[in-house]
Amino acid sequence: MALNPEVAKQIQEIRQDRIHGASWLSRQAIGVMRLAVEKSEASNVADFLEELKAVGRGLMEASPSMASITNCVSHLIYQVSQGSQAKKELDSIKKLARSKGNELIEDLEEAFFKATEQGAEAIEKGDRLMTCSYSSTICQTLKAAKIAGKEFHVLAAESRSSSGQAYGETTVEQLRSYGIPAEVIPDEGIKQYISKVRKALVGADSILADGSLINGTPSYALALAAKKSQIPFYSLCETAKFDARSYLGQQPELEEGFDRVPPHLVTGIITEEGVMKPGELTDYVKQRARYVQILLPTVDPTGLCKA
Repeated sequence: MALNPEVAKQIQEIRQDRIHGASWLSRQAIGVMRLAVEKSEASNVADFLEELKAVGRGLMEASPSMASITNCVSHLIYQVSQGSQAKKELDSIKKLARSKGNELIEDLEEAFFKATEQGAEAIEKGDRLMTCSYSSTICQTLKAAKIAGKEFHVLAAESRSSSGQAYGETTVEQLRSYGIPAEVIPDEGIKQYISKVRKALVGADSILADGSLINGTPSYALALAAKKSQIPFYSLCETAKFDARSYLGQQPELEEGFDRVPPHLVTGIITEEGVMKPGELTDYVKQRARYVQILLPTVDPTGLCKA
């Protein structure tokens, strides 16, 4: 199905975005869905739902490492699809789609700030922290800790991409604007500096059903160094980033510039619901799986991929 040109353009912008994190991009994705509602030329409810699914799949494929985009978009389509069983008029379904889109953005923003509050509580006065890649959730968390009167120091691995962009420099620049002492260290210096910090704290693009973390490089090197030095390694993210596709048997492809960190290297996952261990995610992921199935027609209700 051919997408509206404006909708297709915004999907492409999300695909090419190398600046913003998953939380921000997920809200943008819902905005794209709302635009699709306004630009829809469908003449009946069935065609309208197919349009939404086509846009949803486009967004899912635009950034496959970011589970929250898939989760949020599929949740919206699921709610609209369920509502269509009671409301048969196209205008009513469009109105429902707009309303649910607004609700989802509000829920995402609330979860984001609750997660940062939980993260700020985990930071102690005098802490020396190490992070890598770039995460708006991490930066907002550290800002909240600073406002709470906590003094700490941050080391950010350079996190240089194949294109030459240093995400650690972006992190440090933002933290310094908040008055937080922060410095960039070379990626190859993680092992050298890790013994000088109390804990490692990174964001997340996705958390898989087994508790594995997908995040920007060099997250794996940081987690491994922290484990060897017996320093806790935490991921900070909203539960919207728990990847239901992995529960359904579809492992997301690891994109260039991303690492997969196995669960035995993760001390805990700090979310809006509190701190979770990697092995405690099943119920959350299972709940989201029923929404995601609407964009994964090759998955049957038992959670197993069809041959």
